Amino acid sequence: MVRLKSNRIRCSRGFTILEVIIAALITGILATASFRFYTSMHNQTEAQYEVSELQHQCRASVHEIKKTLRLAGFKLVAHPAVEINGDSLAIYFSETQPVDTVLYFLQPFADWEYVRWPDLQYGHKLFRLVRQRNSQPIEPFTDFIVDVNFEKSTDSKSMRITITAQTSKKDETYDENNGFRTWTLEEQVSLRNVIL
Repeated sequence: MVRLKSNRIRCSRGFTILEVIIAALITGILATASFRFYTSMHNQTEAQYEVSELQHQCRASVHEIKKTLRLAGFKLVAHPAVEINGDSLAIYFSETQPVDTVLYFLQPFADWEYVRWPDLQYGHKLFRLVRQRNSQPIEPFTDFIVDVNFEKSTDSKSMRITITAQTSKKDETYDENNGFRTWTLEEQVSLRNVIL
């Protein structure tokens, strides 16, 4: 009789197949939910990083242009201080030469660059904002520019700079512009040495 009781105890210590299947099912559901949550959070983090990078690049570009614009006309007498030609801006001053020239303009993306970033829309024109100082080589410093606008303000002592850029990757949760977020930064710059 005692022997029989110990067998029953030994048998009741294990799991039935039904309990194992239910435990596996609950584990699978929790793992799937956790993976979907992680994927969603990862995509949101990537999208936010892209927007943050986009804003940083626009701010850095405008800051660089503002810094150079404040030199416009410095130590110049008979030369124009600023020339605007569409989406290009030429700034003249004298620091190291009789006339130092800094030219900002847009350079279109090449076809191979659209292949490099497969998410980009082919046919939707993107540009790179570049700078050339005197006769030195061109220096690119901002990518994924959609538009740049330089215009003289009505007070003739300042200029308005507007830069519109887009992210390099699609945001699947964003419906406009085929999933590419854009951001526009507009700033007014007071000129020190010249009246436009």
